[in-house]
Amino acid sequence: MQKIVNFQVRLKQVVQFEQINEELENLKIIFSELISSPLNDNEKLNVYYEINLILTSLLDQKNRSTQEKDQIKNLMKIMMNNLEVQEMMFRIADEETGQIQEVRSLSINYKASRIGREYITQKAEQSQQKVVENQNLKLIVDFQQEQQIQFNDNIYEQQSKEEQSLIQSPPSNKYIEIAQDELQELINRSKYEFDQTKIDQAYEYAKQAQDKFKSDINYQQYSEYVDQIIVQYNYMIENVKELDSDGWIFDGSSNGISVKYKFPENTSTASMLMETKIPVNAIRVLALVNEMDLNYLWVPFCKRTYVNKVLNRACKVCTSEMYFPIIPDRECVFVGEGYDRLQVNGTITLLSRSVDSDKEFLEKNGISIPEKSRFVRMYIKYYIFEITPIDKDSCSIRACTNVNPKISMVPNSVLAYIGRKFAHILISKIVNFAKTFEKSPFYPVYLEHIEFYNWLEEKLKNHLKY
Repeated sequence: MQKIVNFQVRLKQVVQFEQINEELENLKIIFSELISSPLNDNEKLNVYYEINLILTSLLDQKNRSTQEKDQIKNLMKIMMNNLEVQEMMFRIADEETGQIQEVRSLSINYKASRIGREYITQKAEQSQQKVVENQNLKLIVDFQQEQQIQFNDNIYEQQSKEEQSLIQSPPSNKYIEIAQDELQELINRSKYEFDQTKIDQAYEYAKQAQDKFKSDINYQQYSEYVDQIIVQYNYMIENVKELDSDGWIFDGSSNGISVKYKFPENTSTASMLMETKIPVNAIRVLALVNEMDLNYLWVPFCKRTYVNKVLNRACKVCTSEMYFPIIPDRECVFVGEGYDRLQVNGTITLLSRSVDSDKEFLEKNGISIPEKSRFVRMYIKYYIFEITPIDKDSCSIRACTNVNPKISMVPNSVLAYIGRKFAHILISKIVNFAKTFEKSPFYPVYLEHIEFYNWLEEKLKNHLKY
């Protein structure tokens, strides 16, 4: 049986070669033998990283010609696109969430790798000093990032009790008293419906106010609110259409969960559509998705999610940190909103999108997000989670997402493959937690916010008449 040590000895020999062609040819052979070897996944992954580290080192050398760099990149692509490698990554990631933290980015592993350090030392005497400088810089960056996270956490903690309780409290009656003036009446009705998370009805009243009173001098004091509701509604409608759009390619079905995908035009991304029906109360499913602090339990590769700010009972801005195999760590800063559309199409709809580049939104809501981060920031165009209650104890789920993970040199076919695996794992974990809800870590948090979930339950009772 081949031992991992044998591969490491051969890699040491490779870095001694003088000719780039000889190095690449030997690395190809080692990689081929590695994939077919009887080593376990973790052992293979360690050797795979060592190969990547050597390739990264070769690519970083300033004296490389364009042709040589292309050869190196081509080998890296071949390795990354290998189906056995992809399967191996997902097996490791799905075994235990804690292991994902150990599958670090190439840059971090590069500094830690013994072979990588030896290789650099052989090429330049000054590299040792450079490593020390880089490590010091990393410590500074990590410290600053931790300080920023702590700053964000402190902001959330410093929000008033009234603001923090919005997410777990039923709406107030402050908009029920309708004014005599027609414009004021329309605005109050719109605000009341929005307070009830009914965006469709809020939009109807806001649009009526705009159509009838836009030229009225008194309208200007409400124009910002009306514009906000109209933009929010149109954004929701535009993205929810994706659930029923054409062009989806069926990937497969397992345990009643179907996954489809497609490649949107003029983008380098893949969209995913997941559908299933489960014998679980809709509010229990909603609680899984709503409690952001625990979404690392069901979102693949997610290490941590924290709330930047609660905007209202059905809207909050959050940051998720993701640790992926091979590539550097990612994060996404997003706003998540929930809408009661039971009277419109029988659904409760959750919609998320990235906001780290939306300076107007961040400034308006008093949210501070550092422009630069030690993470690569992913872009969420949309993440739609639609729950359709069937009866008291069952519901159907449709989830649709389009995310740009900001990965270069990876073809769409590979992104789609990874996305499909991601989708299967994500929706399967939601279903499993929902079926064992009362024994899951979500249940104690659900009880803490029981007033909010009872309010939602009342909506469900009125809709289903039970």
